[in-house]
Amino acid sequence: MGINFQKLRELCVIGDGIHTSIERQDSGVPYFTSKNFKPDGLDLTNVDYISESDYERYFIDKKSLLNPISQDIVFGIIGTIGTPYLVKPEDRFGISSSVAILRSKKKILPKYLYLYMSSHIFQSTVDIMKSGSAQGFLSLEMIGNLPIIAPDLRIQEKIAAILHTYDNLIEANKLRIGILERTIEELYKEWFVRSPKRKMIELKPELPSSWDLVTVEDLCKEIRKSVKLEDLDSKQTYLGLEHLSRKSISLYKSSTTDSVSSNKLAFQKFDILFGKIRPYLHKVCIANFDGVCSTDILVIRPKDNIHLIYLLFTIFSDAFIDLANVSSKGTKMPRADWDFLKKTELRLPPRDILESFNEICMPRIDQIFIFLQQIKLLEGMKAALLPRLVSGELSVDDLDIQYPPSMQTSDEAEEK
Repeated sequence: MGINFQKLRELCVIGDGIHTSIERQDSGVPYFTSKNFKPDGLDLTNVDYISESDYERYFIDKKSLLNPISQDIVFGIIGTIGTPYLVKPEDRFGISSSVAILRSKKKILPKYLYLYMSSHIFQSTVDIMKSGSAQGFLSLEMIGNLPIIAPDLRIQEKIAAILHTYDNLIEANKLRIGILERTIEELYKEWFVRSPKRKMIELKPELPSSWDLVTVEDLCKEIRKSVKLEDLDSKQTYLGLEHLSRKSISLYKSSTTDSVSSNKLAFQKFDILFGKIRPYLHKVCIANFDGVCSTDILVIRPKDNIHLIYLLFTIFSDAFIDLANVSSKGTKMPRADWDFLKKTELRLPPRDILESFNEICMPRIDQIFIFLQQIKLLEGMKAALLPRLVSGELSVDDLDIQYPPSMQTSDEAEEK
């Protein structure tokens, strides 16, 4: 397979989002700007919204590039040029002029293009070509001139199918993690919430008198071990607020400290990480590795390991998140008030109950950590394999690989 470079404009229709100023609001239709596109993927931590009427006015035309449709690719073009996003059929959002959109022509498969643009090959080229100011900028003309390795469609299908297998394995592990999380959460509710004799948070009137009345701060402490910028190892694992999962205790994303520009907080494996900005986003995770994190994340460490899972799911509970939300400070960027939250009163189950609970749940936490490690390994293997496939170093010519129907667009399915 010979390497066939083409200009991106030969393979796609290229445009950007709306240049008209649109009023933002606290809810409605998501409106993506360049800030939402990070190296680790689409960041939904700080999303703007527009009204339904403005969305229909500017973005509803299916023929317009302003309305991203299934299999289109969108990515930020100002500042850090983040990982692109492949639009799903159910997606519904608007884009600003700081976001580019690509609509594939018949010469290239959208899935292949998305995989290629996510690779180190493409990202390195972008880093070289971007210009403008210190923050970096890609014009539509520059985007059109970006070189793409585009083998014939048959080869693109095989490459996409191979890498799709890795995606399936990753998703399978995520599904297993989700099942384990829900199992532990249901056990927690069954043991400490649902039974009338086991009401835990002081918001409930029924409290078993045999259980000690304690506060959250009796069970844990906030860790504020600051690490100065000059002391950070450039390859140390880093967590920003955007890396914390929503409504999941598992950490699927991370970065390294080579891109940070300020002091951070150190955390340890088994620490509880609580995203304090916009607490309604429900970002409460358990660390499965040591690292450093943003100061917008609370690092919470149990004083006694026996309280870990009990405390984790107490803080993860909807009741606690609601309390964090109503007591938060600020309007546009509300922050959880830990000084208030740590005074929350709980009924602490006896030690023998906690020991029995941990015997059931801790192996499931360990299994979650194993699956997370497998996901990391699969993502690393996929990232290393992609450039070798698209460059032809690893030939797929003789491989009998079928392009999955689930990856086809409606037009491709009709043609076949």
